[in-house]
Amino acid sequence: MNKIEYKSRPSARKHKIILLRDEKKNESGFIKTETKEHGPYWASVVPLSERLRTQYQSISVSATHTVTISGCITIYENDKIKFKNRILDILTIKDPDENGRDKIIITQEIR
Repeated sequence: MNKIEYKSRPSARKHKIILLRDEKKNESGFIKTETKEHGPYWASVVPLSERLRTQYQSISVSATHTVTISGCITIYENDKIKFKNRILDILTIKDPDENGRDKIIITQEIR
């Protein structure tokens, strides 16, 4: 992976993000879904390079950003990431070293 997209040092995480998670609640027999905010968390948010965008487009995925967060943060693929005034949809989450230290999230900006 390109060193620009993968920054493992915690000091490289200079962006604040909020996780948006849909939570279901049972109220008087009706299931209500409400979006809750979790965070803020420190992350590294980097636009994908043109080379990686082309690779993802070849498999019909329009990825736009790479987000690197601490491996101890619980995050699911159906969550969304709020970064500044943008909403990023999570496409995939991976642990590059398989040691639980970092999570790299490939996202697509929702416009």
